[in-house]
Amino acid sequence: MSGRVLRRKYIRPFLGLERYRRMDAWLIVGGYVGLILASIILGSYLLSLPLSAWTVAGAVATATFIGTRLRGINNIVHECSHATFAEDRSDNVTIGRFCAALLLKSFRKYRDDHLSHHAHNGDYEHDAEFGLIKKFGLHDPITPRTILRHFFVPLTGQHLPLYTSVNLSAEDGRLFYGLKLALIGAMAIFLLLEPVAAIAFVILPLFYIYPTINFWTDCLDHAGLVGANDEIEASRNVLAPTLVRLIFFPRNDSYHLVHHLFPQIPARHLHKAHHELSSDPSYRRLPAAVGRVDHRAVDQPMDASL
Repeated sequence: MSGRVLRRKYIRPFLGLERYRRMDAWLIVGGYVGLILASIILGSYLLSLPLSAWTVAGAVATATFIGTRLRGINNIVHECSHATFAEDRSDNVTIGRFCAALLLKSFRKYRDDHLSHHAHNGDYEHDAEFGLIKKFGLHDPITPRTILRHFFVPLTGQHLPLYTSVNLSAEDGRLFYGLKLALIGAMAIFLLLEPVAAIAFVILPLFYIYPTINFWTDCLDHAGLVGANDEIEASRNVLAPTLVRLIFFPRNDSYHLVHHLFPQIPARHLHKAHHELSSDPSYRRLPAAVGRVDHRAVDQPMDASL
């Protein structure tokens, strides 16, 4: 079964799924921002303690956690680009611009590039997202050698020029342009006052850990599948243990095949849509859809209400 046929079969049940109300949407964004600020304070406190294996481990864990929360904010930008985060379309634009500004990026640029990715998934000439990262060989078949290569690319920093790009344009509006400048100013002041803490818990998470998570997530979602003839074979669901999902997919977005087939589904419902689709033999037979680690999704009764 092709992706088009599967979409036609399930498009109606997946329409109109609940999105967040305005207040709830902003509370979620505030939760991510609050966790990042609290983690920076915790990290600074750890640096004030006598040096030990425990304080070093705690600092590393804190910096990594901040990177995962930045990834979560990035995922909210992604949801807003599809207008699936908040109920009101205008709220998606405002929240998307705000979250993009927190990452020193442009929501308009992200949305345009990402929608081209959906329209031309894996077509390097027309996919504005993947065209830039062609040199990393996500189209190469999965072998032990390519897995090692994808693992080591971030460790050598080769991905940084493409995954850490800062966009200081005012194309999202003067308010969000001002927010980006204010954040840069705050980072500069923090760097002057507490250079080690600023590097460990702001610079490193924002410009290395979070981009590295993004690169590895692209590999998990698409490596070995780029260039497939049908969209149903061009992405995969990552049905990994909970800890892996919390690190790489903090917004319940590990069901990337489901997302590409049905981009109108809010991230909060992707797992339910996956369970529903798992009742279809043509979907269930796809290794990229179900995989070996999610047999429960096939055996569990379907949630018809989603």
